[in-house]
Amino acid sequence: MNKKVLKVSFDFDFTLIGISAPTRDYRFCWFLNKELSFNLTKTDDIILMNKQNEEIYFSRYHQHFEEGEQDFYLITNKGTEGYLIPERKEIDFFLLIQNLNYQNEKDALIAKINKISITQTAFFVDANKLKSKENLLF
Repeated sequence: MNKKVLKVSFDFDFTLIGISAPTRDYRFCWFLNKELSFNLTKTDDIILMNKQNEEIYFSRYHQHFEEGEQDFYLITNKGTEGYLIPERKEIDFFLLIQNLNYQNEKDALIAKINKISITQTAFFVDANKLKSKENLLF
């Protein structure tokens, strides 16, 4: 009997920033809103199932900018019972940005995030190199 294998590849057309800031999600969101003049608001949590078939909840905040049609999502990496991206446990938050196209905008955003007092570091993450990258599709 012949086996058929279905290979699925996703297009990750967003900018992903990993942020290390050891604080609660709502507090870090407040700092981002204040320092970057954002208005991120809490939306529905991301819910994933672990190997024991238990639900894991990850906080998510969102803001849409009409100009440039950009969407910003702040997502916690550590959920109720595990990690969204387990291979990057050093990251506390992910800032996922859709339609941020210019490198100078990306560099300026990283610089502003790094200037926030509770941020230890912020850096670009290549989503294509992550093992658990499908967890970022919602």
